[in-house]
Amino acid sequence: MAIASILLAAALAASPGAPAAPANGPVSVPVSPAEAREQVRAYLGAIHRAVPPDTFRALGPAAVDALADFAVTDPFPVRRLRALEALAALGGARAEAVHREVLADEKAPSVVREGAVRGLGKLAGRAGAAAALVPVLEGDRDPAVRAAAAETLARTAPAAACGSVRARARVDPEPARFGPALAACERAGAAAPPAR
Repeated sequence: MAIASILLAAALAASPGAPAAPANGPVSVPVSPAEAREQVRAYLGAIHRAVPPDTFRALGPAAVDALADFAVTDPFPVRRLRALEALAALGGARAEAVHREVLADEKAPSVVREGAVRGLGKLAGRAGAAAALVPVLEGDRDPAVRAAAAETLARTAPAAACGSVRARARVDPEPARFGPALAACERAGAAAPPAR
């Protein structure tokens, strides 16, 4: 498959009027949805390092569809987690919707829902993380997911959310899980400029 892709890219580059291939990064070659799905499956199975977002982007819109499907329905938690990470790196409304869907699925494995929390924090950014994740911190049934929300909030939006993180840690049945989040809030508080 790799040789075929190289030959196709070379043929396209040699054809009249073909755009020049970029010096760095993957060549964007249109692929069918089925081909994109198989490529995405292979990329999600990479064992040595994460696949850069541009590699998925080069497959076109079908890659986002495949990533969304793997994130929601794949039977392997690791593949679901990697699909969520790739979607979070690509960004966009579809990526955020998929993260919210996975997070809302209480039957999904904890590790997958924790990945959805981290990705949603990245997608929502400093401005939207508190609105997206404080309800998870305060009300999710899974203690691992609550702890992931606390840590994501402490790292992404400490000024807006550390009060909520501290309050939840005081009443949570498993407060030890909040150690990393509380430490991040402490560091953020120490780094904040003094109030005038």
